[in-house]
Amino acid sequence: MAMLGVLSISMLFTGTETAAASVSESSSEKIKKEFLKEQLLEKIKIEYPNAQFIDLTDEELQKQEEANWGIRGSAPPLSYLEVYSVISTQHPTYEYFSPSQLSSVYDHGGAELYIVTRELGYGHIRYAKFNGINLLEYKKQHIDLDGDSIVDGWYIWWDASGNDSGTFNYQNTSTNFPSNTMSDSIFIK
Repeated sequence: MAMLGVLSISMLFTGTETAAASVSESSSEKIKKEFLKEQLLEKIKIEYPNAQFIDLTDEELQKQEEANWGIRGSAPPLSYLEVYSVISTQHPTYEYFSPSQLSSVYDHGGAELYIVTRELGYGHIRYAKFNGINLLEYKKQHIDLDGDSIVDGWYIWWDASGNDSGTFNYQNTSTNFPSNTMSDSIFIK
């Protein structure tokens, strides 16, 4: 088990240059994304023991929303948003943030830097910036917090790779009434 953890961390930050060099880049990328996802889910389950990630296509998510319209009413509005954690080459384990935290504790950066945001409810105008530069979404994962197989929110990994320090800003606007906009930011050392 320890060897698997070492291999996974090695693959996370060195890609195809590790012992898994024979793995195609797309397979290596998939393994890395799954590793990031599973590590995060372990932490989420501390607060929400029945939490599970749900893998849905956009079409499947839309069908779920339509099916639940009659049961629960419209999709819940965006009710919570936060910068949740960061992981990087320089600090290859997740650093989780408290809601009032203004800065990371550890120095991050290096070849890879991923910042994770968490949101509950449904939003539709999201953006993330690092030092004023728009970031690309690396991975988005639907989350079911109570085990009913209905999407409650999202965890999103933003790719800030190549950066060493700066301010990360995140914002999203609720899909439904009250159409509120929520934001959060943190300084990454």
